[in-house]
Amino acid sequence: MSPRKIYRYKLLLDEMLPKRSRFPLLNNHHNLKHIVHDFKKSGIKDVEVVLFAKQEKMIIISKNFRHFRSLCLSHKVDLISITDKVPFEFIDKQVNAYLRKRQVHSMTGEEKRI
Repeated sequence: MSPRKIYRYKLLLDEMLPKRSRFPLLNNHHNLKHIVHDFKKSGIKDVEVVLFAKQEKMIIISKNFRHFRSLCLSHKVDLISITDKVPFEFIDKQVNAYLRKRQVHSMTGEEKRI
């Protein structure tokens, strides 16, 4: 039996998170982009971030759980929410592990907290 092919997800880092170079595993295994550093969209509203992610079919990674939760659910954009007290190395490993096990490749409005 051949090993299962790993799906490369399109991920969007919110502006509250550092550059994608701080997440080497995610950057190597998935298509990781930053809303400010890669797309030059600094200071845009949360709803605009969600609509952009929906248009580009990207999963949002953010610390701003309260604002994004209802927006992502209503627009069917997946969200990975990060707590403030977790080091970036841990975030990198945990999100990568979650995405490796994830079976769904379409947007459902699902939320994962790390």
